[in-house]
Amino acid sequence: MSDLGPQSNSKAAVHSAIEAALTGHLAADAALCVAFSGGLDSSVLLHALRSQAAGRAIRAVHIDHGLHPDSASWSSTCESICAALGIAFKALRVEVDLDSGKGLEAAARAARYAAFAGELRPGEVLLTAHHQRDQLETMLLQLFRGAGVHGLAAMPVYAARDIRLLRPLLGVSAAAIAAYGEEAGLAWIDDPSNNELGLDRNYLRHEVLPLLTGRWSAVERSVERSARLCAEAAELIDELAAVDLRGMLDGNRLNLAALTRLTGPRQRNALRAALRRCGLGVPSEKQLLGALAVLTAARPDAQPEAAWPGVRIRRYRDALWLFSEDLDPGVLPANDAVYSWELGSVLDLGAVRGKLVAAPATGSGIAARHCRNGLSVRFRRGGEKLRTSRNGATRQLKNLLQESGIVPWMRSHIPLIYAGEDLVAVANIWVNQDFAAADNEPGFAVAWRDHAAIR
Repeated sequence: MSDLGPQSNSKAAVHSAIEAALTGHLAADAALCVAFSGGLDSSVLLHALRSQAAGRAIRAVHIDHGLHPDSASWSSTCESICAALGIAFKALRVEVDLDSGKGLEAAARAARYAAFAGELRPGEVLLTAHHQRDQLETMLLQLFRGAGVHGLAAMPVYAARDIRLLRPLLGVSAAAIAAYGEEAGLAWIDDPSNNELGLDRNYLRHEVLPLLTGRWSAVERSVERSARLCAEAAELIDELAAVDLRGMLDGNRLNLAALTRLTGPRQRNALRAALRRCGLGVPSEKQLLGALAVLTAARPDAQPEAAWPGVRIRRYRDALWLFSEDLDPGVLPANDAVYSWELGSVLDLGAVRGKLVAAPATGSGIAARHCRNGLSVRFRRGGEKLRTSRNGATRQLKNLLQESGIVPWMRSHIPLIYAGEDLVAVANIWVNQDFAAADNEPGFAVAWRDHAAIR
């Protein structure tokens, strides 16, 4: 990362940073897609890339958030700039969810990155023009929110999660970028919303940072270094979590006994890492402490729960189950529908309840003679009975589910298969022996797949 200021050589600072980022993180033939707002920073990035990334496929994508009356004309200006540079251009219009509860900045960012994720081509890398001052702002905002080292690591130069993202100017000062733009005679768009002090980042940029940089001139470089050190610490913490979670996390099921054998800090670190692996939001410190207290301190036969926006954790016996809010079987309403099922087809019952498919079998499954008039699928209403072994007694389904350790929140979502009014099978778990294929008798074996875990 360059420490060169604008008076020493702003062009060299920008070019060397781009060269280091491209060669250090990307293959020589990786295609580049620049997030082009038309502002100073992205204009400098696009201009510099034209010479620094010769031989690479480069295009620019502009996001119109529709939040300003002049946004359509800004798209036209961006298109003209790209045409002058000989760079392919595309504009995308997005809808910003102003009622998301995230705030305007976060909602616009979410809409913007969702658009980029949908636009990127296979193998293409998104480049943004974030620089040292952006890193400083991000780290301070995270600090003010009480973030840990993952938050204080702020923005990495390169990330490859939902999309591949490169920030080649992250080590370049805002002053060097401004000097580059002036020296190159670039024209750029000044978005008036960047001066609205009601937005946290703008307030920090215009009211707080001038005081900090006036007192500590090297604060941008210093905080960039601190962010890199926090990123290293976060990486070590993640490695520790990976060790702790080995054999502890199975899908979205977390072994409670193994978790509670860890020290308090490692418990919290492991749970955060497990949530991230499951693609779930990590709670605040207060929420995390409260969740662990509720989930670990309850008596063994209890079924405590913890929740925060977007996430649900349920405990059953010696496991914690991690769910996204929209896929939590425990809040999915009961289904009173009756589904007709043709055995040659796949019956799709949804993301939680899964799919049913049957295949011809001999001496196993439901006897074919009971399937001649077709089958239907229902869900528990209470009072269901079946005989699960040839010499066994007819038993209540409720008791069978409990004894089998099937989690309570899935018991009402297991498909029950009927021939007429007779319960002939419970998904692929049990076949009612009163309707089972005898030895060498044609039957249909039921497979139940793509459903939420039941044990």
